[in-house]
Amino acid sequence: MGRQRPNALLVLTFLAILTAGAPSPRAATCPAGSNDYKTYQGDLAFERFSHQSLGATVCYPIRVFPVMNPTAGGFRFTSDDGLSWFSVSSAALSQETSIRDVMDRAKRNLLAKAASITYERLKENWFVLSGHDGDRIYYQRTAISSASSEASTLFIDIPTEQKPFYQDIIARMSWSFRPR
Repeated sequence: MGRQRPNALLVLTFLAILTAGAPSPRAATCPAGSNDYKTYQGDLAFERFSHQSLGATVCYPIRVFPVMNPTAGGFRFTSDDGLSWFSVSSAALSQETSIRDVMDRAKRNLLAKAASITYERLKENWFVLSGHDGDRIYYQRTAISSASSEASTLFIDIPTEQKPFYQDIIARMSWSFRPR
């Protein structure tokens, strides 16, 4: 006996039932938090921010950072209490500028203002720096887009005493930060 071909209408109906209630691809682009995060911050909605003038996108909790202001190279978002902020910016690079050059410049700028660097990681087209600047914690992730020769940077600045609240938020924002 030969195999019977399924009825096309039946297959479409099954697929519609299967995908009903599934998150849209746009919602899935923002990473989920840790299990601990779901317990105490599960109600925070993350949305992807993208702007035509930027070479990158990032997901962030819009309720935590409701104020957005344009800056010279991008945008700055401020928390509702005014104590924490993050910025997303892009800058053109010359063809011969390497990711190491960009990282070294960022480190010199941080050390010039007496900030400490407690963590650094360098990969082929991105780096991370984090540490303390007085009683504040900073986190910087910079990525270079090979297609556009742009350095895009996510910079987050929070008070040290708010670290427990922001720890998972910073991780999710970092995971979502991508050059276009």
